[in-house]
Amino acid sequence: MKKSKILFTAIACLAIATSFCQNDIKPQNDKPTKSKLRVADASVFMGAIFQITPMGTLTDFQKTNPTSVLLKENMDGFSSSKRMVNGMGGGTFNANLGLNLGNDENTNNSVSQFRIGFSYFGVNMSNSVSKTDRKPYDTLTSSQTGQTWYSDSVTQRSYSMDYKSQQIRIDVSLIYRTNPAARWSLYGGIGMDAGGAVFTYTDINYYEYTTIESGIYTSNSSNSNNSKNRSERIVNNNGYGYSVYLPIGMDFRVGSKSEFFKQLHLFYEFRPFINYMNIPLLGSMSGVGAKMGFGVRVTI
Repeated sequence: MKKSKILFTAIACLAIATSFCQNDIKPQNDKPTKSKLRVADASVFMGAIFQITPMGTLTDFQKTNPTSVLLKENMDGFSSSKRMVNGMGGGTFNANLGLNLGNDENTNNSVSQFRIGFSYFGVNMSNSVSKTDRKPYDTLTSSQTGQTWYSDSVTQRSYSMDYKSQQIRIDVSLIYRTNPAARWSLYGGIGMDAGGAVFTYTDINYYEYTTIESGIYTSNSSNSNNSKNRSERIVNNNGYGYSVYLPIGMDFRVGSKSEFFKQLHLFYEFRPFINYMNIPLLGSMSGVGAKMGFGVRVTI
C-alpha cells in the first residue's frame, strides 16, 4: 500500500511538471522572455538513509515508554547488545520542483537553481538486552562403565526494543549545475529540511528459550506456557526535527534528438547531512549520516 501511494505521488508530480511544460509553450513567432525566477523542472528521488546515533539504551526506552509493562520487569543481570547502527534507517522519498534563478538551462553556462518540495522517510532506534541462566538439571550414570555426566538447564532470556517514526519534512536547497545542456552534468549545493513525525510507536518483545546441555548431548525444551514469549506495541508522541545537507549529484539526459527524451533526465544524488530530532520524553538526538539514491527529473 505504501509503495503504491509513493508511486502515485511520483506520477502526479511528473504529470504536474508536464502540464506546466504544455501551458508554457508559445508560438514560434513570439520571442521568449527571460524571467528571473521560473519553474524549470520537477523531480522525484527514492533511496536509502542511514545515521548512527548515541541514543537507544535500555534507560532511553524506559523513559520514552513509561506505560510499558515489559520494561518495568526486573532486568538485573541483563546485558545490552547495543545494536545502535541506526537512528535513521530504511527508505526515503523526495519530490521537488526546481526554479532557475535568472538563467537558461539551454546554454552551456552553469545554472543556479532553487529546489523546493518535501521528503518522507523512517526514523528507527533499536536495542536489545539478554541474560543466560544455568542450573543443574540431571545426573546420568553409565550402567556399564559407571561414568557420570552432569546436565544443566540453560535458559536464555532477551528483550528487544524497536522505536519507529515516520517523518514528513519540507525540503529546500540551492544547487549549481555545470553545463546543463550537455548529455552528462554534475551539480552540488546546500540544502535544509524541517518537519515532524506523523506516526510513532515502539515494539517491545520478550523471548525465553531453554536447552538441556550435558557432556554427551544437547536437546531443546519447549515452553508449554505461551506467556514466556510476550510482546507489546506502545504508541508514542510525535516529535520533530531538521537537518542541513550537501546535495551532490550526477545527471544524465536520456535523449539528444527527441524533444520528449531531451526533457527526461536520470540522476544519482548523495546527501551527507547533520540531523537534529526531538524525541518526546527523551530529549534531542543529533548526529551525522547520509542519504543516497536514484531519481527521475523532467525539465520544462
